[in-house]
Amino acid sequence: MAPAHIDKIYDQQLDRLTSSIGAMGDFAIAQFNDAIRALLTHDTALAQRMVEQDRMLDALRRDLSASAALVIAKRQPMASDLEEVLADLRIVEDLERIGDLAKNIGRRTIAMSSESLPETLVGRIEAMVELATAQLRTALDAFVERDAQRAVNVNVRDDQVDETHHQIVAEMVAMMGESRSNVADYVHLLFCVKNIERIADHAVNVAKAAHLKSTGHPIA
Repeated sequence: MAPAHIDKIYDQQLDRLTSSIGAMGDFAIAQFNDAIRALLTHDTALAQRMVEQDRMLDALRRDLSASAALVIAKRQPMASDLEEVLADLRIVEDLERIGDLAKNIGRRTIAMSSESLPETLVGRIEAMVELATAQLRTALDAFVERDAQRAVNVNVRDDQVDETHHQIVAEMVAMMGESRSNVADYVHLLFCVKNIERIADHAVNVAKAAHLKSTGHPIA
């Protein structure tokens, strides 16, 4: 853990910023999970609600970015402290982007037909979502708790999400060849699955920033 500063008010500001970013991360995870639930059950009402709620994440991003900028302007931190605040800003941007990707899943859910997805495909998508959610949660915990090892674990496990993504895409392409009447829905679903993979990538970005914040060094 980084040492405390002589200026206790500065430490308090950093702690509040960390706590607020953690709360933003919780909201981003909730948005992601709602988007997936809407997708797999074709709950268009839920999809519409979470699409509308994305503006709340946008507002959080603006507020937290302004707070971080104010800390920099008022405290004029030295190099190591400045790097810590900049890591916070990078995490805020990644969380806002996760919300955008979840919103896109919601919009594509609304555009799809109401036909149910094959159970095998649903199971694979659920497994991928479980991996991506675990990655994001671990990355956020690494950030809030300044746990460098958790951050490293997120980076190491990213290949699992990529492998699952490739398997799902291959299965869906085969299904598209067998059922041309549902091609439009499968195209929407392909984009949704890609968004899940990209959310996991943003989790890795959060973990890298968390590691830098915790140790002062990038992940090797």
